[in-house]
Amino acid sequence: MLRGSRAQNELESKMLILKQLEGVYKTSTDLDQRKRVAKGIRDVKRSISNLQSILSVQEKYGLSQDQKEEESEDAFKLLNRITVTKFVNDSRDTEMDAIVSYVDFYEKNYLPVLSEYYVKLGYNNSMKRDTFYPRYMELKKILNEYMYEVEVRNSEEFTKIAVYKDTSLVYKLRQQHLMGLDRYYRDLRSFIDELLDDHSSGSSSVLNPLDFVSMSEFEVDRKLDGYTVINALMELHTFSDEIIRFLAIPNI
Repeated sequence: MLRGSRAQNELESKMLILKQLEGVYKTSTDLDQRKRVAKGIRDVKRSISNLQSILSVQEKYGLSQDQKEEESEDAFKLLNRITVTKFVNDSRDTEMDAIVSYVDFYEKNYLPVLSEYYVKLGYNNSMKRDTFYPRYMELKKILNEYMYEVEVRNSEEFTKIAVYKDTSLVYKLRQQHLMGLDRYYRDLRSFIDELLDDHSSGSSSVLNPLDFVSMSEFEVDRKLDGYTVINALMELHTFSDEIIRFLAIPNI
């Protein structure tokens, strides 16, 4: 069960989505879109009703002190929902296990949505947006090289070749990848900040803010399926912020 402010925050988010959907339903003249929006309104209202019930029970009985402390420490509401696995066999680096799992989740669930197909932007912002995919692929190349070196280091043959191999290369690649990730997500967060600020001020930087993200039924990773574009961008912003804080690299 959701607790305390988490349920309240989710309720507020659902209320915002409902307001947006109702606005689309009132103004749309497209019959098919109105049908999709009507279904979305019903689903969101059902979620709102459930959340209100949860909050009603919690208000009646209160939260334990342990629950309140756990709530205050839940700084990574998105990252904590991602399953962490070893990034290479016999990995002994739990931090890299987590980071690689988080970034892999980003690649499968968030990066595809950050495209012209889903998010319509003006020319200048489209140019900025289109830099994030190639930058991510460059980071992935560094990660693959790092993973290869780690697997070599962990192999039985390593002791035979260690005398000839610079063992500091693993550390250098690790740091290069983490620093690159920090810059990448800081730039992504800043870019989305601009889009969200423009949207809240009534600007049209995002040309289709209330369109729905509709993933193919054949897609396996569909985290943002059914979100409005603006809410998808909000979640991308939250994810970027959380991974920056998880990396904890000083912004010098």
